[in-house]
Amino acid sequence: MKPAFPESRVWKFFCSLKLAILLASAAVLLSIGGSLLMPFNPELFGSLDSMPLDQWLATVAGQAPALTWWLPVAGGLVVLLGLNTLCCFIDWLCHFRARWRKIGESLIHIGFVLILGAYLWGSQAGFRNPNVPMLVGQNKSLPKLDLVLRLEDFEPVLSASGRPMDMRNRLALFRNGELLERVEIRTNHPLTWQGLVVLPTSFGQTIRAGRPVYYSILTINYDPGANLAFAGSLAMGAGVLLTLVSFYRKRARGDRPEVG
Repeated sequence: MKPAFPESRVWKFFCSLKLAILLASAAVLLSIGGSLLMPFNPELFGSLDSMPLDQWLATVAGQAPALTWWLPVAGGLVVLLGLNTLCCFIDWLCHFRARWRKIGESLIHIGFVLILGAYLWGSQAGFRNPNVPMLVGQNKSLPKLDLVLRLEDFEPVLSASGRPMDMRNRLALFRNGELLERVEIRTNHPLTWQGLVVLPTSFGQTIRAGRPVYYSILTINYDPGANLAFAGSLAMGAGVLLTLVSFYRKRARGDRPEVG
């Protein structure tokens, strides 16, 4: 027996394409207009990529609400668009027998919802720590994850002229004293572990006991929604592929007009 709500006018409104176009258009226009402010206010927007969005809104955006109000509004419109897309997917499930041929479009819908959910999850529970200096033997506590990161060895790779070529770091990851991961990382080869990403970005030199000692500079990021976003991208990719196959099959049968 079908539930009653898919037949109501309110439900049809939340599933409507007109609502999706309205929300998407408003979010895009607002984002384009707001982004024009960024090059003229680097001191305000320069840190936007260095921290989760909710942290930036709480700590930086409040300094100039007249210049940043468009960001939470555009974000709210995207969330509403995600809810509209989710409603469309649920409506498709409720009428699966009649609409099963539209599985490609529905995969695109659920993929978008998963990616949006992953972003919201990451912005709330994730973190970004750029430019973290660590000496060999030093520990870095990650209290949000109940983890300890240790730099066991570091060796900068220099050319004959002294120009930096690479940075070799041996890292160990512990929880309650138990070794979870030990890996060598270098440029473009980070440590990845359940949403945690540790990447060497630079290095420096200091004096210890009268001797020069190199230290590594790491970027430590955590995104718990990374796997969910990956699943969403797979769903969207599969949906696009199925939609294209379906379109060209229908056009070959004369169900669709020629394009171009």
